[in-house]
Amino acid sequence: MISAHRLSPKSLAPKSFFTLFALFAVSCPVPGAEAPGFLDVVALVDSLDFAKNYDIETPTGTVQVLEHVLLTHPTDIWWRDKGGGRMRYPSECETWPLSEAPFDPKRLPSEDIYGWLRLESPRADFWPLIREECARRGLRFGIHTTLEENHWYSPLASNWTLAHPEFWSRTRHGEPWMGCCSIFHPEVVAHKLKMLDERLALKPEAIMLDFWRNGSWSFAREYSAPALAEWERRHPGEPAPVHTDPRWQSMVGERFADYLRAFSAKCRAAGVRFVVGLPGIDDNDDAALRARIGDFGWRALAREGVFDAVFVLSVAMDPADPFGSTERIYRSVRDSVGGGADIYYPLAAYNMEKCGIGEYARRAKITEGAAAARLLALARDCGGRGVVLECVDFGNYKPEVNLAIASVAEEPRDTEKNSP
Repeated sequence: MISAHRLSPKSLAPKSFFTLFALFAVSCPVPGAEAPGFLDVVALVDSLDFAKNYDIETPTGTVQVLEHVLLTHPTDIWWRDKGGGRMRYPSECETWPLSEAPFDPKRLPSEDIYGWLRLESPRADFWPLIREECARRGLRFGIHTTLEENHWYSPLASNWTLAHPEFWSRTRHGEPWMGCCSIFHPEVVAHKLKMLDERLALKPEAIMLDFWRNGSWSFAREYSAPALAEWERRHPGEPAPVHTDPRWQSMVGERFADYLRAFSAKCRAAGVRFVVGLPGIDDNDDAALRARIGDFGWRALAREGVFDAVFVLSVAMDPADPFGSTERIYRSVRDSVGGGADIYYPLAAYNMEKCGIGEYARRAKITEGAAAARLLALARDCGGRGVVLECVDFGNYKPEVNLAIASVAEEPRDTEKNSP
């Protein structure tokens, strides 16, 4: 049954068939699946995705978003703080008006409402409201932030980036990229850490740095002047190699690891847990991740204790053996991290990374509810602290999936021991 702290009386109102079905489902067993036992359930939430369903510029609409997300039975709510160069809170680092510009109509039709939303200069301060509502319902509150200030590969750069072309990332051929800046510039790292201070002031229990929404940053875009100078110092007279060269990745990875350590230190000083979210994990030395981002030695950093937790956002599973290959990947992550950080495995409704719940169901010829139950059991059996719902939008987690999640979300929990 649903715990009293999960859903408020308002959220129990029969607003739709979907709501009624989901509420009825939690009292019924998943056919052919056993309850996998205790796990944390972390819901990543982008309120902007609910703009067509609720008035997200108001406190009432914000609470409605939260109540809809509760249908997935989360133990943790991680709210997105930015996207597409637009902040979701009043920011001194990223100020009005440039980053408040409408979204590119080539990607979102002009008749949509997204370009008119104002979440940087809101009529109400939503963050204390979200934090307090989570506390009232017994949920932990975290912030889901993106690696770069513009999390899409798009012309929507952040204000600070637009104002500092001298720091822009460059390709090996010298082509600039206005979407992100090179971490070899100390000023860039200082700006990022100042923005972290703003997020810490929102008083989350944890912050997740999302490498999937990375603004197209990669090791291929780190050919800035100071990076090339560092290469010359290490390899006199030798031209900079392609970004897949292990020596280049090692050099850039060292600088990036220093940034992550500084990020971690600020979080620890504030009593906030630092979590990193990684896509495309495999059991072959992370070849899939390295091809997209590069090698920054995340497994070694996890063993070092830089991260309090690792969110595996997606895996490079084998379509011919979906659950078997996933188990191998999960065990590889568990064994390599070696207890240095808690691990959370994916439970994705979307299939953009070809490892969504529906993909497993289709490949294994089972229902999505049964597929979700098997993934939950794998997360438990492979040493996971919990699962990540990436991300929860309006109605994208089906009632049968919510039913499977309910089997693990209603257990009594030790908030000290089981905190991401």
